Amino acid sequence: MRAFEKALQKLAEAKGFKPEKRPLLEEAFRFITSSENPPFLILQAPTGYGKTLLSFALAIHSLWDASIFDRVIHVLPMRSIIEDIQKTAEEAFGFSRTKMMGSSGEFLHLFPLNITTADTFTWDLLKLNTKKIHRIKAGQEFGYDYLTQASILTSLVIFDEAHFLLEDESMVTAFLSVIEFLTSQKVPIVVMTATLSEAHREIFEKYAKKNGYEFHVLSPQEGDPFIERELKKEIEIEFMEGNPLDFIEPGKRNAIIVNSVKRAVDLFNEAKNNPEIWPESERIILIHGRMTPSHKRELIKRLREWTKEETFLLIGTQAVEAGVDFSVDLMITDRAPINSLLQRFGRVARYGSDMKANIVVLEDAPCGPYPEDKVEKTIDLMKEHPILPRVPDTYQTIVAEVHGKKPISIKKNVNRELKRTLLKLMGDPTKRALHVLSAIERLTASGTPIMRGFLIPLLVGEEAVLISPPKLMELYSRGVVEIKGWNGNMRSLNDAYNVAKSIALGENVEAVFTGEYDWERGIP
Repeated sequence: MRAFEKALQKLAEAKGFKPEKRPLLEEAFRFITSSENPPFLILQAPTGYGKTLLSFALAIHSLWDASIFDRVIHVLPMRSIIEDIQKTAEEAFGFSRTKMMGSSGEFLHLFPLNITTADTFTWDLLKLNTKKIHRIKAGQEFGYDYLTQASILTSLVIFDEAHFLLEDESMVTAFLSVIEFLTSQKVPIVVMTATLSEAHREIFEKYAKKNGYEFHVLSPQEGDPFIERELKKEIEIEFMEGNPLDFIEPGKRNAIIVNSVKRAVDLFNEAKNNPEIWPESERIILIHGRMTPSHKRELIKRLREWTKEETFLLIGTQAVEAGVDFSVDLMITDRAPINSLLQRFGRVARYGSDMKANIVVLEDAPCGPYPEDKVEKTIDLMKEHPILPRVPDTYQTIVAEVHGKKPISIKKNVNRELKRTLLKLMGDPTKRALHVLSAIERLTASGTPIMRGFLIPLLVGEEAVLISPPKLMELYSRGVVEIKGWNGNMRSLNDAYNVAKSIALGENVEAVFTGEYDWERGIP
């Protein structure tokens, strides 16, 4: 436990808090470092529990004892969370690196702690370095293919917020391919999630037991200091209808979380332009996914500073529902499935000193992009079963009902042919980077996206913002996007998808934002 205690001490010094017992994380650390067979751990802990302490402790352990794993790779579903964890890791330990498309100089995972996105991790396991596509295609190099994969296979891999990947129809096939391949290679695995359904657990257990893993599920029990504190909090959840701005309370820390960028920007404009809604316009902040990485970093830094003060209004989207460390007294949120709502609720009365808060769930809000049946079932069940946002026993039944009790609820979204192809590319040592690239090109040309659909990196200066083909078409029609390397004009949505395919295939095509970037609103 020496590494665990060292990590807790370093983290407390960097963050300026008094270390608090985390029995769940201590048990998880002991299980992983003492397992006779490869460990497969599911760590089900609520938002705000401090699960990333386990990553830091295991990274320190790997420096002292590499008998089970040489290093830790922490995989996250979205870039915004990576930046938050990396900042903490650098402040406390200084031994980590990030690796993600468009902003990393690393080509292997060789540091004690490596933080990466699910997309980049999957490409690395496939032996395809996306930065090297042109040179690979030209036969000039292999792009560190075997070496990058080997750096993964000698690591312990932590999948954080894994429910996002299982519930995302565009990611679930690739994610389950990754899990199946890693377990076939006996790689130690930790799955972290606040919302584990029975279906999720059964899927992971099947892969683990098939390959001789020591499988274990941990969740906080009665007597855990964190749970005991959360049980004392007064958090009221109400179901209302109307404009989110009608429910805010100046003088408090407010957050409005909605399901679309357009809705968030419209609300921001309404609040910003009307002092009667919010008297201090300079204390309103907007954060969404169509902002440049540097812009979001600056906004999140400002939000952290405001959290220590008394009053602000945050308007945001899913970009702030997970992993961003802030606390509010009042949250107004669009309706959504239970896993997304719990992530949002995790920002309410988040800190130990915050003992009272209110949540308003808007029943009449648009539910897209989420499936309407899951959204409606969530609302109905929450009305029947009151919950505490960070006490799993109060919401686990709802998670199981909404996200399924049987694996078929997850597997129905799996593309079996694509899964077989990905497993072949990962596991066949004769398939080097060029072979992988050729197979991916064939799949992409046929209209089969590997991950995240066909999102397009829109270049804004030296940074990139991911947008959908319909958004590209809209911006192009407004005359604020130039398509470089594309023959002719974009006349239809089909053309926008063809641009997306060309970029995914590594062709010399770029979407460049030519408008004036809005440093308050991003790309609306």
